[in-house]
Amino acid sequence: MRRVLIFSLLLILFFAVFSPVWAQDWQGKSGIGIRGPFICPLFVGKDFPGNSGKEPFMMGWDGQFYLRYGLTSHWVSDLAVGLATSYDDSTATSSQSFSLNKKDNAAYTLHGLLASLTFNYYFWSEKKMQPYVILGMGVDGWSVKSRTNNEISHITDFSGKAGAGINYWLKENFTIDLQARLTYALANISNDVSSGLVNPNGWGEWKTRPFRGYLEPSIGLTYYLGGDKDTDKDGVSDKKDQCPDTPSGCLVDKAGCPLDSDGDGVCDGNDKCPDTPAGCLVDALGCPMDSDQDGVFDGIDKCPNTKRGCLVDAKGCPLDADGDGVCDGIDECADTPKGAKVDVKGCPMDTDGDGVFDGIDRCPSTPKGTEVDANGCPKNVKAPVQKITLNIKYATNSYEPDPASKKVLDDLSETMKAYTGVKLDIHGFTDDVGDAKHNQTLSEKRAGAVMEYLIQKGVDANRMSAVGHGEDPQYFIGDNKTAEGRQMNRRVEINSTEFEVK
Repeated sequence: MRRVLIFSLLLILFFAVFSPVWAQDWQGKSGIGIRGPFICPLFVGKDFPGNSGKEPFMMGWDGQFYLRYGLTSHWVSDLAVGLATSYDDSTATSSQSFSLNKKDNAAYTLHGLLASLTFNYYFWSEKKMQPYVILGMGVDGWSVKSRTNNEISHITDFSGKAGAGINYWLKENFTIDLQARLTYALANISNDVSSGLVNPNGWGEWKTRPFRGYLEPSIGLTYYLGGDKDTDKDGVSDKKDQCPDTPSGCLVDKAGCPLDSDGDGVCDGNDKCPDTPAGCLVDALGCPMDSDQDGVFDGIDKCPNTKRGCLVDAKGCPLDADGDGVCDGIDECADTPKGAKVDVKGCPMDTDGDGVFDGIDRCPSTPKGTEVDANGCPKNVKAPVQKITLNIKYATNSYEPDPASKKVLDDLSETMKAYTGVKLDIHGFTDDVGDAKHNQTLSEKRAGAVMEYLIQKGVDANRMSAVGHGEDPQYFIGDNKTAEGRQMNRRVEINSTEFEVK
């Protein structure tokens, strides 16, 4: 019998190794299997006299071959036939010890031909590991052979069966399970046991029998021949599968649709990063991408092109504590004053070396060694003002500045050369004496003469503009009927784009 068990085991393993698919749905599946290897006779009759011990038959060998069919997704039927053998132990001094005995101390050999029909209910039918319970019935044919005179007797019983086990799917078409099944004889169908076989009273009554039931602890191997088609091999048959094109390896729900716990578009089972935060872009393995490597994943990162090394906020955007345009983490001068221009390292620049940083320095070209104020401008140079009005004492039809005005323009030129960001708008005006066209030309020449004088003093022409307004009444500030009023109207005004507020 052991050779039969070994051959059957090798046959089942062969089918398992070369089985190409995987499934776990029981319904409609048919299979063949083997089970073994132990049988433990139990429940000695109360009036059984025994020999030198209480239990004549010890734990023996048991092997079964069975056919299986899946009735539903939980219920499975098994039709089995098995062979069992055991020996008594004439030296026993206690009841069943659950240990294998040898025939050396035996007076009798017990053989069994065991047939059964059982129904197994599997829990967690969608899982690979499935606990189950067993209910069923069987017909047990026993033969007892005397080892002294070779006399053989036969007993046939009808029995009930119950048990439990754990099944595990190794492959779609192959399972292994651990099982413990108890059989108890309910009725004796026939027996020809003579009085005195094994005990003086025979086996005619339950109370005189050497055993009435038996326990079968076993390991089962089952190969499944078919079942409902499962095209995408997700464990859900096509007729139930609502997602018949599930990618290989995906875990699926009862409807056969891929599970995606983190909602990243890569199914559980294939997803190497199953806890990806919502909104992240992922690669083919389901792992979040971080293109700029700032620690905030693409899809969540509001600034996906952050420069390498920058510190970022929760949105992935660079931090810049001092607001100098160089992000924290790269900025080597993190406390730069507001408004200062910086180099690529984030450190303030001071082109003229006067101690006032570019961007803050209103006079960025101060000569080396010049004493400057807080604005970076020479202390001996006047600061620009919003407007300068030159009431030049022009000779008739003249447009040249007078000496007093030139003194003012000399100071202004020094201011302009120091305050390089300042620009000037120069406006020329006349009174209403004379021809309007002539006065327009005269006002333009007066404004132009002031601009030309400043150019001669070293002020860049691109920083100035000159325009004449002639005798436009809207610009009169004095009464043209009086000499004093006309003198007020004959003027040049210089407006500065940058000035000190007094």
